[in-house]
Amino acid sequence: MTNSTNTSTPANTVELPAPVATYLAAKIDQDAAAILDCFTEDALVHDEGQDHRGRAAIKAWLGDLASKYTLTYSVLGADRWDTAAAVLVEVAGNFPGSPVTLHQHFSLSGDRIAALTICP
Repeated sequence: MTNSTNTSTPANTVELPAPVATYLAAKIDQDAAAILDCFTEDALVHDEGQDHRGRAAIKAWLGDLASKYTLTYSVLGADRWDTAAAVLVEVAGNFPGSPVTLHQHFSLSGDRIAALTICP
């Protein structure tokens, strides 16, 4: 994945579902295989106006991000529901408009992420 660092985790952040927590930790560790393992086979990631469906497309999306950007991020807060979570993240790096605050919305299916939408 991208070069990333979790610079802070606020005390008011709820305990995240295991697949979401694993995804965020794998991003910090730049472990693309662990990130991919968080998703269902037919998962959908929506980022920067584009859809990436299935693990092969998600792997390509991760590779593209890693080749373009060096990122750091801070988790600002989170909410969770039975089969979903929303994480507010400040992302900084070598891109125009840095830093930005992004919402990451996760939909879960069992112990995997079925969908991730990243938006301002």
